[in-house]
Amino acid sequence: MPSSARTAVLLVDSQPISQTGLHTILEVCPDLVVVGVAQDSDTAATQYRELRPDVVIINSHTDAAEAVDSVSALVRSHPPHPAPNMLVLINDVDAAASRLLQIGVKGLLSNSSTPQELAAAVRIMATGKSLLIPTIRQQQPGDSPLEQLTEREIEVFRLMTRGYSNAEISAELTLSQSTVKSHIQKVMEKLGIRNRVHAIIFAYEKNIIRAAS
Repeated sequence: MPSSARTAVLLVDSQPISQTGLHTILEVCPDLVVVGVAQDSDTAATQYRELRPDVVIINSHTDAAEAVDSVSALVRSHPPHPAPNMLVLINDVDAAASRLLQIGVKGLLSNSSTPQELAAAVRIMATGKSLLIPTIRQQQPGDSPLEQLTEREIEVFRLMTRGYSNAEISAELTLSQSTVKSHIQKVMEKLGIRNRVHAIIFAYEKNIIRAAS
Protein backbone atom coordinates (compact mmCIF):
# COMPACT_ATOMS: atom_id res chain seq x y z
CA MET A 1 0.00 0.00 0.00
CA PRO A 2 1.52 3.36 -0.94
CA SER A 3 2.55 5.58 1.96
CA SER A 4 0.01 8.20 0.85
CA ALA A 5 -2.88 5.73 0.87
CA ARG A 6 -5.27 5.54 3.80
CA THR A 7 -5.60 2.29 5.74
CA ALA A 8 -9.09 0.88 5.11
CA VAL A 9 -10.86 -0.51 8.16
CA LEU A 10 -13.98 -2.67 8.53
CA LEU A 11 -15.68 -2.46 11.94
CA VAL A 12 -17.63 -5.43 13.34
CA ASP A 13 -19.61 -4.38 16.41
CA SER A 14 -23.15 -5.28 17.43
CA GLN A 15 -23.68 -2.27 19.71
CA PRO A 16 -24.44 1.03 17.93
CA ILE A 17 -23.03 3.25 20.68
CA SER A 18 -19.61 1.61 20.83
CA GLN A 19 -19.67 1.20 17.05
CA THR A 20 -20.10 4.97 16.70
CA GLY A 21 -17.32 5.58 19.22
CA LEU A 22 -14.85 3.40 17.34
CA HIS A 23 -15.84 5.00 14.04
CA THR A 24 -15.24 8.48 15.48
CA ILE A 25 -11.85 7.54 16.94
CA LEU A 26 -10.60 6.17 13.63
CA GLU A 27 -12.05 8.83 11.37
CA VAL A 28 -10.11 11.64 13.07
CA CYS A 29 -6.87 9.95 11.99
CA PRO A 30 -5.91 11.28 8.54
CA ASP A 31 -4.26 8.00 7.53
CA LEU A 32 -7.20 5.75 8.50
CA VAL A 33 -10.66 5.40 6.96
CA VAL A 34 -13.65 3.26 7.98
CA VAL A 35 -14.95 1.73 4.75
CA GLY A 36 -17.64 -0.44 6.30
CA VAL A 37 -19.53 -1.28 9.48
CA ALA A 38 -21.15 -4.63 10.28
CA GLN A 39 -23.29 -5.70 13.23
CA ASP A 40 -23.07 -9.45 12.68
CA SER A 41 -20.72 -12.06 11.22
CA ASP A 42 -22.68 -12.63 8.00
CA THR A 43 -22.60 -8.94 7.14
CA ALA A 44 -18.92 -8.80 8.10
CA ALA A 45 -18.10 -11.61 5.68
CA THR A 46 -20.07 -9.99 2.86
CA GLN A 47 -18.50 -6.59 3.41
CA TYR A 48 -15.02 -8.07 3.63
CA ARG A 49 -15.52 -9.73 0.25
CA GLU A 50 -16.80 -6.52 -1.33
CA LEU A 51 -14.53 -3.96 0.34
CA ARG A 52 -11.25 -5.82 0.93
CA PRO A 53 -10.25 -3.68 3.94
CA ASP A 54 -6.68 -3.65 5.23
CA VAL A 55 -7.78 -4.37 8.80
CA VAL A 56 -10.92 -5.87 10.34
CA ILE A 57 -11.68 -4.69 13.90
CA ILE A 58 -13.99 -6.98 15.86
CA ASN A 59 -15.33 -5.73 19.18
CA SER A 60 -15.57 -8.75 21.46
CA HIS A 61 -19.02 -7.99 22.88
CA THR A 62 -20.16 -9.34 19.52
CA ASP A 63 -19.59 -13.07 19.08
CA ALA A 64 -15.97 -12.40 18.10
CA ALA A 65 -15.04 -16.01 17.41
CA GLU A 66 -18.08 -16.49 15.16
CA ALA A 67 -17.25 -13.34 13.22
CA VAL A 68 -13.64 -14.41 12.76
CA ASP A 69 -14.76 -17.85 11.60
CA SER A 70 -17.08 -16.29 9.03
CA VAL A 71 -14.46 -13.95 7.59
CA SER A 72 -11.83 -16.70 7.53
CA ALA A 73 -14.20 -19.11 5.81
CA LEU A 74 -15.02 -16.52 3.17
CA VAL A 75 -11.35 -15.91 2.45
CA ARG A 76 -10.67 -19.64 2.18
CA SER A 77 -13.51 -19.95 -0.33
CA HIS A 78 -12.12 -17.18 -2.53
CA PRO A 79 -8.43 -17.97 -3.10
CA PRO A 80 -5.86 -16.56 -3.59
CA HIS A 81 -6.95 -13.73 -1.29
CA PRO A 82 -4.83 -13.61 1.89
CA ALA A 83 -6.32 -14.05 5.34
CA PRO A 84 -7.61 -10.77 6.78
CA ASN A 85 -5.66 -8.81 9.36
CA MET A 86 -8.09 -9.17 12.27
CA LEU A 87 -7.78 -7.07 15.43
CA VAL A 88 -10.09 -8.20 18.23
CA LEU A 89 -10.90 -5.87 21.12
CA ILE A 90 -11.09 -8.17 24.10
CA ASN A 91 -12.10 -8.04 27.76
CA ASP A 92 -10.96 -11.32 29.28
CA VAL A 93 -7.91 -12.94 27.74
CA ASP A 94 -8.42 -16.15 29.70
CA ALA A 95 -11.92 -16.67 28.31
CA ALA A 96 -11.35 -15.99 24.62
CA ALA A 97 -7.72 -15.52 23.62
CA SER A 98 -6.85 -19.18 23.17
CA ARG A 99 -9.65 -19.88 20.68
CA LEU A 100 -9.16 -16.59 18.86
CA LEU A 101 -5.46 -17.25 18.33
CA GLN A 102 -6.17 -20.81 17.19
CA ILE A 103 -8.58 -19.68 14.47
CA GLY A 104 -6.21 -17.14 12.99
CA VAL A 105 -6.53 -13.85 14.86
CA LYS A 106 -3.21 -12.00 14.74
CA GLY A 107 -4.15 -9.03 16.90
CA LEU A 108 -5.57 -8.75 20.43
CA LEU A 109 -6.08 -5.39 22.12
CA SER A 110 -7.74 -4.52 25.40
CA ASN A 111 -11.06 -2.82 24.78
CA SER A 112 -10.13 -0.37 27.53
CA SER A 113 -7.18 0.89 25.45
CA THR A 114 -6.84 4.56 24.58
CA PRO A 115 -7.80 5.98 21.17
CA GLN A 116 -4.10 6.48 20.46
CA GLU A 117 -3.37 2.81 21.23
CA LEU A 118 -6.21 1.69 18.98
CA ALA A 119 -4.99 3.80 16.07
CA ALA A 120 -1.42 2.58 16.56
CA ALA A 121 -2.62 -1.03 16.66
CA VAL A 122 -4.50 -0.60 13.36
CA ARG A 123 -1.38 0.81 11.71
CA ILE A 124 0.72 -2.12 12.96
CA MET A 125 -1.87 -4.68 11.85
CA ALA A 126 -2.06 -3.10 8.39
CA THR A 127 1.60 -4.03 7.85
CA GLY A 128 0.77 -7.70 8.42
CA LYS A 129 2.43 -7.92 11.84
CA SER A 130 0.98 -9.76 14.81
CA LEU A 131 0.01 -7.72 17.84
CA LEU A 132 -0.69 -8.73 21.43
CA ILE A 133 -1.04 -5.94 23.96
CA PRO A 134 -1.35 -7.35 27.46
CA THR A 135 -0.42 -5.63 30.69
CA ILE A 136 1.75 -6.91 33.51
CA ARG A 137 -0.44 -8.39 36.24
CA GLN A 138 0.01 -7.42 39.84
CA GLN A 139 1.83 -10.16 41.71
CA GLN A 140 2.31 -10.74 45.42
CA PRO A 141 5.92 -10.66 46.63
CA GLY A 142 7.58 -14.03 46.15
CA ASP A 143 5.10 -15.46 43.63
CA SER A 144 6.34 -13.98 40.34
CA PRO A 145 8.81 -15.74 38.02
CA LEU A 146 10.00 -12.26 37.06
CA GLU A 147 11.59 -11.68 40.46
CA GLN A 148 14.83 -13.11 39.11
CA LEU A 149 14.92 -10.44 36.38
CA THR A 150 16.27 -6.91 36.66
CA GLU A 151 13.91 -3.98 36.07
CA ARG A 152 15.37 -3.45 32.60
CA GLU A 153 14.98 -7.14 31.76
CA ILE A 154 11.33 -6.99 32.84
CA GLU A 155 10.80 -4.02 30.49
CA VAL A 156 12.37 -5.99 27.65
CA PHE A 157 10.29 -9.07 28.49
CA ARG A 158 7.10 -6.97 28.52
CA LEU A 159 7.82 -5.62 25.05
CA MET A 160 8.73 -9.10 23.77
CA THR A 161 5.29 -10.37 24.81
CA ARG A 162 3.73 -7.47 22.89
CA GLY A 163 5.39 -8.62 19.66
CA TYR A 164 8.08 -5.92 19.49
CA SER A 165 11.15 -6.63 17.32
CA ASN A 166 14.68 -5.96 18.61
CA ALA A 167 14.74 -2.69 16.67
CA GLU A 168 11.39 -1.62 18.12
CA ILE A 169 12.50 -2.49 21.67
CA SER A 170 15.69 -0.51 21.04
CA ALA A 171 13.70 2.56 20.01
CA GLU A 172 11.14 2.23 22.81
CA LEU A 173 13.73 1.90 25.60
CA THR A 174 16.45 4.03 23.99
CA LEU A 175 18.96 1.18 24.01
CA SER A 176 21.37 -0.06 21.38
CA GLN A 177 20.23 -3.17 19.53
CA SER A 178 23.27 -5.08 20.85
CA THR A 179 22.20 -4.22 24.41
CA VAL A 180 18.63 -5.34 23.65
CA LYS A 181 19.93 -8.60 22.23
CA SER A 182 21.99 -9.15 25.39
CA HIS A 183 18.98 -8.49 27.64
CA ILE A 184 16.81 -10.88 25.62
CA GLN A 185 19.43 -13.60 25.89
CA LYS A 186 19.62 -13.15 29.67
CA VAL A 187 15.81 -13.18 29.99
CA MET A 188 15.58 -16.41 28.01
CA GLU A 189 18.33 -18.03 30.04
CA LYS A 190 16.83 -17.03 33.40
CA LEU A 191 13.27 -18.06 32.49
CA GLY A 192 14.16 -21.09 30.36
CA ILE A 193 12.49 -19.60 27.28
CA ARG A 194 13.36 -20.90 23.81
CA ASN A 195 12.06 -18.10 21.58
CA ARG A 196 9.62 -15.17 21.40
CA VAL A 197 6.55 -17.35 20.85
CA HIS A 198 7.53 -19.40 23.89
CA ALA A 199 7.89 -16.10 25.83
CA ILE A 200 4.22 -15.27 25.18
CA ILE A 201 3.08 -18.80 26.04
CA PHE A 202 5.20 -18.75 29.20
CA ALA A 203 3.72 -15.42 30.26
CA TYR A 204 0.12 -16.63 29.86
CA GLU A 205 0.78 -19.98 31.52
CA LYS A 206 2.41 -18.31 34.52
CA ASN A 207 -0.38 -15.69 34.77
CA ILE A 208 2.20 -12.95 34.33
CA ILE A 209 0.26 -11.08 31.67
CA ARG A 210 -3.35 -10.72 30.75
CA ALA A 211 -5.48 -8.28 28.82
CA ALA A 212 -6.05 -5.00 30.61
CA SER A 213 -9.40 -4.76 32.36
